Amino acid sequence: MPVFDETKLKKDLGKFIATKRKALKLSQEALAEILEIKTRTLSKMENGHTFISAKTLCKLCEIFNLTPRSFFDFYGTPDENNVKLNEITDKLTISSSEKLDFYYELLNLIDRKYNG
Repeated sequence: MPVFDETKLKKDLGKFIATKRKALKLSQEALAEILEIKTRTLSKMENGHTFISAKTLCKLCEIFNLTPRSFFDFYGTPDENNVKLNEITDKLTISSSEKLDFYYELLNLIDRKYNG
């Protein structure tokens, strides 16, 4: 069983949050306001000095349109197919029933085309 380092986990998660925040072009102040936390708290999370709460994680899932698992997928060395599969899984997990039905029909259509 692998051994994990608490400090590295906090730093890796913080980097992930900072990267996603910047991709949305949000300042720390803006994201902290949305999360209803202090800017200093967000800064400490992004710098790996403190760990995220479950409440904040749930809010970040909504803001970043990700599943909780996505926040911890930075470990290991997934190959390109695993990265794609995880991305597809994340999209399916957060989809509405209508969108999920559409994906299901589309997947069956593609499968029929390639499997005769």
